Amino acid sequence: MPVATPPKTVLLLGHTGKLGMALEQVLGGNYRIIGKNSSDFDATDFEQVRCLITQHVPDIVVNTVAMLGIDPCEQEPELALRMNALLPRFLAELSAASGFALVHFSTDAVFSDRTVGSSCVETDTPVPLNLYGVTKYAGDCFVMNCTPQHYIFRVPVLFGPSGNRRQFVEKMLERLTTDQQPLRISNDIISSPTYSLDVADRVRELLGAQAPFGLYHLANHGTASLFDLMSEMVSQLGLDLPVLAASYRDFPFIGRKNTCTPLSSVKTAPLRPWQQAVSDYCALLRQDGGRADG
Repeated sequence: MPVATPPKTVLLLGHTGKLGMALEQVLGGNYRIIGKNSSDFDATDFEQVRCLITQHVPDIVVNTVAMLGIDPCEQEPELALRMNALLPRFLAELSAASGFALVHFSTDAVFSDRTVGSSCVETDTPVPLNLYGVTKYAGDCFVMNCTPQHYIFRVPVLFGPSGNRRQFVEKMLERLTTDQQPLRISNDIISSPTYSLDVADRVRELLGAQAPFGLYHLANHGTASLFDLMSEMVSQLGLDLPVLAASYRDFPFIGRKNTCTPLSSVKTAPLRPWQQAVSDYCALLRQDGGRADG
């Protein structure tokens, strides 16, 4: 009898974050997943990162660790640079030296604003507007130039099961279910709302097909404001609470906002429409009693 080929080993850094949870769930059927998070290692200590890779000898390293958010990066620029730019560079250098494939995640925040009706594709030149975008684009450049064995997946604002209640969608859902007060949401920040599980499914497909290394944009089809996104969620969840349109200028902020950066791809098919993905996510929330962490 032929000997079965053992599954490839994936070292998944940040496996308890929103994207990490989705990837662990979806990739688990095809790969041997080793998940690590901040309780296992300090991502700012690169020697610890090196030891993890030396210990587990992965075929693929998937890095979902990042410092997220425009204002947090403006407030702690050195940490943002280390997490978003220097950590990917270090992983890319290890990839080149050790031979593992590196999967790196980036963001629509590397782009400047587009006119309404247009979107950002892989061939567009990034022009970051804030420190978050600058550090993430620096990470992209390091990965592109330090290892040939890389996938860079840029994603927009994500929704999906998460243990982190501090991100936008989770904060809004928490307020809806606990405060029972109307929500005021900006209608002048336009993106491509995207389901984390849909992203993970496409990553699995591309890895399984051994798609060419390089840069890919992954986003659910269509565009929407943050107001549109939360209004759809409130409707799908059957909540009897008003969602009021506002401007992002009505709320305090530090860094310059990206106000219109929808993503689309010229290299891979679009994911399903974002409204369909919201419907599935809200069904999951109802099944779990309204919890956003699945």
